[in-house]
Parts: sequence; C-alpha cells; structure tokens
Amino acid sequence: MITNVFKCNMIVSNASTLILLAKVGVIRKFLDEYGQIAIPVEVELEITEGDTFDSKLLKKEIDDAHIKVIKIKSNTAEIMKEFRIHKGEASAYMLFNECEAKVILTDDGELIKLCKLFKIPFINALAIIVRMYERGTLTQKEACDYLKKLNDYGRYSKEIYCYFKKEVNCP
Repeated sequence: MITNVFKCNMIVSNASTLILLAKVGVIRKFLDEYGQIAIPVEVELEITEGDTFDSKLLKKEIDDAHIKVIKIKSNTAEIMKEFRIHKGEASAYMLFNECEAKVILTDDGELIKLCKLFKIPFINALAIIVRMYERGTLTQKEACDYLKKLNDYGRYSKEIYCYFKKEVNCP
C-alpha cells in the first residue's frame, strides 16, 4: 500500500541497508526493535525485484506493514545529476526531507556523502548491529556473526569493518 503521508517522523531507508539486513537474516529483529520504517516507491521496486530470498522477505515486511511505502512529491532529477546518486538514493533523500524523518539508513557511499554534506543523520548496517548489541537485542556472538556476514556481502573498507568489530569486542 502506497501512502502520501508527509509527517512520518520515522526512519527512512534506501535499498542497500535493507537488502544487507535481509541477506544476513536480521531484518525481522531490526524491525521488531526499531519499529516501522519508511521507503519511497523507487526503493520498494529495488528491494522486491527478482526472485531471491531477501526480495521475498522484504516484500513480506512491506505486506505486513513493517515497511511503509510512501510516494514522494519531489522531483529527483536535479539532485541525481548534481550528486551522481541513483533514483532510489535520491528518493530516500527527498522522503527524509518531506516527512521530517529521524535518520536515513544507507550503505551507499554517495548517499552517505550527501548526508554528511547536509548534516543529515545516517546509519549503516554495521552500526545497526552494534546498536542492537548495545541494547541487548543481540548477544556478542550474534553481533559478531552478523558483522562478519555483513562484511562478506557489503563493500566496507577494512578500517570500517574493524572499527565496528572493535565496538562489539569481536575476536
């Protein structure tokens, strides 16, 4: 179901982080912990395309209303051109601004640069695992296992991965 609510005051995500959390098997725990998140229509298309396990899992989360799909009002062409980001990332950025969201979930390097430029709070999949560990949702072993799996799937630098491993005291 697509809505046009613009005071979502929640977490907005692009595709990268949701796909990574689904691939490593922690998306349900994440949504249970943090509540409903919002995505633009363009991101829905990205995360549900294909016949993969993670796309089916994310489609179910949308169907179960844990992930809310919102149609943005803004045109993304200018921001896509100016910052060389793709449609999904541009739409997530616009949705963040339109609905006064709290934070953007992203593991996309270009969207992270845009967030830093405009001082927009963002969090990546590795940081989500650390926060879930700090809150007691994940054990140290679970957190270390998820961090390892994320590193295997994601395109993190060695420094970034080591930083988050250290936060959880992983071996």
